[in-house]
Amino acid sequence: MDSTKGKGRSSYLDLLVAVLKEHEKSLDELVEKMEKLSEELSKATRKTDETKKEKALKTATTGPEEPETLIYLKVKIDRPIDEVIRILETLKE
Repeated sequence: MDSTKGKGRSSYLDLLVAVLKEHEKSLDELVEKMEKLSEELSKATRKTDETKKEKALKTATTGPEEPETLIYLKVKIDRPIDEVIRILETLKE
């Protein structure tokens, strides 16, 4: 009976070794993928940083973009509002 136990134990160990080898292969593949992803992420981060630096340099040399300006003007006139709106629309053009 000891030989039966030995064969069973040997078969179990063979199976364990085979499973662990496959597991190691899978882990190696995952590590390689993670390394590639890490490299791509580093490249993207560097590119983003360069773009931010370029924009900051452009802003520093040319100044910030001019925002649209809204001017509030209070005028007292004796004309109907429709006429005033038409006048303002023609001035916009």
